[in-house]
Amino acid sequence: MKTAIRKTPGRFAVPVALAALFAGFALSGGTMPDVDEIRLAGDYSGHLQDVWRDGDALYWAHTTALIKTDLTGKIIAKADVNEHHAGLEVRDGKVYVAVCVLQSKTGGKTLPDSRVTVNVYDAATLKLLEEHVTDINDRSGSLAILDDGTFLVGCLRPQDISKTQVRFHHLDRNFKLIKSYVLDNVPVKLGIETIKRHGGYYYLNHYASGGLCIKLDNNFREVARYRVDGTCGLVFDGDRIWVGVTRHNADQKRWTSGLKRIEPPAGF
Repeated sequence: MKTAIRKTPGRFAVPVALAALFAGFALSGGTMPDVDEIRLAGDYSGHLQDVWRDGDALYWAHTTALIKTDLTGKIIAKADVNEHHAGLEVRDGKVYVAVCVLQSKTGGKTLPDSRVTVNVYDAATLKLLEEHVTDINDRSGSLAILDDGTFLVGCLRPQDISKTQVRFHHLDRNFKLIKSYVLDNVPVKLGIETIKRHGGYYYLNHYASGGLCIKLDNNFREVARYRVDGTCGLVFDGDRIWVGVTRHNADQKRWTSGLKRIEPPAGF
């Protein structure tokens, strides 16, 4: 399994002095605001894809933008990006993002030249550092990093499996395929939109009526299913849980986003 690596000086990474309240994935450092709803300042050309927290820094992935804030929501850096940026996670000073290349050309389908791709950015400046283009014929939609530094990448509507199945890939640290997995009886609109780790489990989120979250154990075996919509981000903050929300202004053709606190179902 080959991976093409392209290093680049980056396109755009500019600090922006805007403020918004914000919360993210529960790691050490900082205090989250004790509110039920949080808004991200500004509007964007693409909708919210995912949310991540790393210590005192918070990261939002929109389709065409990456944003870094402090825990109060003050924007520290913003990067305009090409292609379709989706699930993200921060590890060791770098932001790893699942990128769906050719998204504007696919018409929602996986083309023969679609490739699982992961971009790597500097976590301080959001400068693009690397692009890892594998030879796996799928469209990247979600990403999680395992404790050993390997990756799970979830995919969007593969054409070679049933419409009631979804697929994800386990990649090593060099972005080479270890093993692919298919989940059955998942009749969803697209595919795996976000993957989050919490309490020794993986939470795979899909577009469906009321949301569909599938919980997997460490061997990637299904444990339970929940009606939770974490497709735009799922944030565990101690005993509090947030989901990403995004709204489209049809007149301006722009998107606004935020986080909404939810009451999780039993066993979540």
